[in-house]
Order: sequence, then C-alpha cells, then structure tokens
Amino acid sequence: MPRIHLGVYMTSGRETTTAVHHALEAGYRAIDSAEWYANEREVGSAVPKFLSSNNTTGLSRKDVWFTTKLKTNSPYDSTRRAVKESIKRSGLGYIDLYLLHSPYGGKERRLECWRAVQDAIEEWEVRAGGVSNFGVKHVSTQYPLPILEEYLLMFALYLVAGIA
Repeated sequence: MPRIHLGVYMTSGRETTTAVHHALEAGYRAIDSAEWYANEREVGSAVPKFLSSNNTTGLSRKDVWFTTKLKTNSPYDSTRRAVKESIKRSGLGYIDLYLLHSPYGGKERRLECWRAVQDAIEEWEVRAGGVSNFGVKHVSTQYPLPILEEYLLMFALYLVAGIA
C-alpha cells in the first residue's frame, strides 16, 4: 500500500477527475474515496484515462491503489451490495482497500459489515479491508488482531505525520 494517498473528500465531477489525473502525474499511486463522497465514478474514470494516455512508465491498474469506504453500517446483504456497487461505479474491476467508514450502528452491525468485507476479500472483489474513524475501544474488543495491528500502525503514522 502506498504511504501517501490523494483524498478526494469534498470534490466532485471534473474537479475530482482533474485532481486524480494531476496527482497520478505527480507520482501519487493511491486515491482515497468513499461511497459517501459520491465521487467513486470520477476517480474510476480518471485512472484508466491516465494509464492509457500519459503513462510513459508502464504503469497498470495494479500500480494504482484505490481505497473506498462503506457509507453506513448496514446488514450483511446491503454491505455486500454496496461493495459490488462501488466496484461497478468505479469501473476499476476491484477495490484495493475497503473500509468501514465509521463505528456507528452498534457492535453487532459492525461485525455483520466486517463479515461482508471479509467475504468480499475471499471473492477477490476487495484486496484488503479495514476501518476508518474507529476508536481503540471499537477495534480492540471486536476485530481480529491483524485489523487492530493495521489500525494502530495507521494511527502511529498519523502521529508521526502530525495529523492526529
């Protein structure tokens, strides 16, 4: 996973497409979107355009990391549909990292969503799963150890970068 991602929160339409294109030109290899941001389609259309038109380094889809997030913690079937819809909207064929965007909805709902993400990983729709905006109390008692380790690593990186 690339260390630096372009976040496209609060962007839409041409602004998103242009930002993604310029970021890829500048050497970014990861884009962070979300179902909630309503710009997965724009991110997804910018990536292949960049790869086919301005790519002199032989990059392919596997070289551009696409992260997106679940809008709301929903029942299992709804979460599985949300993953498939994000893939379809982006047109990128798969999602590199799919995150639960928030801890809202209670413990059982979070676990149901997480099970749906795990199944999406098993189906090769998603390469990796994780959480976003969760507190330690949400992660430490409810999720498998690898997720806790990744969460703590991300938090440590935020501290080092002065973001947290």
